[in-house]
Amino acid sequence: MEQVPEAYVIIGDGRVATHMSHYFSLLEIPYVQWARSFDKDRSDLNGIIENYSHFLILLKDEAIEGFILENAALQDKCCIHFSGALSTPYAFGAHPLMTFGPSLYSLEEYKRIPFILDEGEDRFASVFPHLPNPHYYISKELKPFYHALVVMGNNFTTLLWEKLFDEFEERLGLPADVARPILEKTFENVNSRSVGSSLTGPLVRNDEQTIRANLEALQGDAFQEIYEAFVRIFSKSKQEI
Repeated sequence: MEQVPEAYVIIGDGRVATHMSHYFSLLEIPYVQWARSFDKDRSDLNGIIENYSHFLILLKDEAIEGFILENAALQDKCCIHFSGALSTPYAFGAHPLMTFGPSLYSLEEYKRIPFILDEGEDRFASVFPHLPNPHYYISKELKPFYHALVVMGNNFTTLLWEKLFDEFEERLGLPADVARPILEKTFENVNSRSVGSSLTGPLVRNDEQTIRANLEALQGDAFQEIYEAFVRIFSKSKQEI
């Protein structure tokens, strides 16, 4: 039976580490936090590794395995990483399916975050016995694909909406809030997943004149390539139906 953690060590001081520290504080789960920015010569790290059993390695993907291997004693501990794409024999993967911005969330928002785990690693309840979060499993082979979908759905749409807000204010002289109703309705339509109701506009209408005008207006703008790519993707998806 896996050892029940008395406290956790959160490794890192980025946004995910900050959010998890706050979530643990709200739930009154004991933890300590370590980061290179706190302890540049690692004078405290050896003692921490010796005295604790569960370590959340909340670093960049490319740093996770290296950190564990650099600190060999961690290989005898329970190490957990939150990467959505990485699978490693050195740590248990539990990806929180959420975007973590600069503002902290409420307890109820944290509780709703689903965790996506590696198939065959049915350890969520033993590793996180005090977390009420829903959790699901996918095969390790599908993790990179899963994470690519998450990045496209979250980060790429964020880039598009930030472009719209910035251009409304800077080039068009419109307040950014004027676009809020269409943002909210777009999310509502996508979230409903009703066939045929989510996508609107010139692509659905096959309005080639408007599409050409849009592309001409974006001449010299890096986002013209994105518009062209989506036109191609939409055309291809219609052919595959």
